[in-house]
Amino acid sequence: MLRTSLIFFLCFTALSCSDSAFNSAAPAPITDLDAELHRKNFIPWFKKVYPSHSELRWRILGWQLNVKSGFDLTKQSKKPLLLWLEDGHPMGSTSQHGRDLRATLGEDSLIPLLNKYSLAAADFNRAPEFISADTGQLAVYLPDGHLLDSHKEVDKESIAAFLERAHAKFIALPSEQLADKLSDESFASAIRTENGFPDDGLSLETFQRPANTFLLDDFQTTQWQKDFVWFNQDEMSSFIRPIKINSKNPIKNELLHRISGGMFSEHFEFEDMVKGDLVFQCRLIKKNYSTYLISGTANYQRGTSSLKVKMFGKASYDTDREQFGLLEITALSEFDDGSSDAQRFATALRKVTSVDNWHRVPPKNLADYAADYYRLSGSGNPNK
Repeated sequence: MLRTSLIFFLCFTALSCSDSAFNSAAPAPITDLDAELHRKNFIPWFKKVYPSHSELRWRILGWQLNVKSGFDLTKQSKKPLLLWLEDGHPMGSTSQHGRDLRATLGEDSLIPLLNKYSLAAADFNRAPEFISADTGQLAVYLPDGHLLDSHKEVDKESIAAFLERAHAKFIALPSEQLADKLSDESFASAIRTENGFPDDGLSLETFQRPANTFLLDDFQTTQWQKDFVWFNQDEMSSFIRPIKINSKNPIKNELLHRISGGMFSEHFEFEDMVKGDLVFQCRLIKKNYSTYLISGTANYQRGTSSLKVKMFGKASYDTDREQFGLLEITALSEFDDGSSDAQRFATALRKVTSVDNWHRVPPKNLADYAADYYRLSGSGNPNK
């Protein structure tokens, strides 16, 4: 499915220009991305791109991440299940309908109505076969898997009316109609690609927004797309080992190659990388903690089309736990197809941990206590 936000901005980091094999047309001139990104401004950029606490308020009610966990919660709560289905997971990289609905579901006036339901959100393409609602719908299900009602509009008034109507239908049902439950076998057809997240490695979330300008003061917040990247423990360790003051470790090209497709895959392949590097530089070692600055640039070229990226970030690593603590990267990217105005994007990359998982509202002012927060929470599967 969609792997957009992450993949486009990490297209940057694939293999070196010596591996480029595109020779079917004379390449257009390659220039550096016309934007400044450095240690003094990457944090303000990150905060601009990463969704604000208010943008993620719709997560507060604790949406389950798949159909089965939603039905399990329905059994426990004795509430009807409100299932949110989109083309792409509603909590991550989703359709325009899903993005519009996210904004509406953050409305305070809907919270009392939503609290009458067990809540789950799922990618329609990964839903089990018995689900009869369509993509782009809020659907109310009974514990036995029968569809009670559904709704597709995104405005607050119609959603409120739908929630009231569906709940009235539910409470009017005879108790014996609510006794039947679904078996675990009913969910066997659901596809779960997120199981690739390593329990002992590094899981990263990314948020990408279109950017009309690369001037920080003029950047206007636009709707975000979300995706993920992950590495097992050996791959993660290779970013920073050996750990030495001022050591400069580039991310291995073969690790980054596997995420170099995605949003621009119709324009660029791995062989189109003509310049690329992403380096972890060790700045400090204090007992079992080391800290890093992360920087890199990349250029892709195919015919008259080009993609240019700049990156800057910071990280901390705990050698006792063999795990990154804080890890954040800001990336600015510009795509030009040679026939229209260049398209600009800003991306925020942040470590995902086992407790601060990808559907949870991030705490306000996380940067004020990030080191302690990540030291306690570690890393792990964001679906747990």
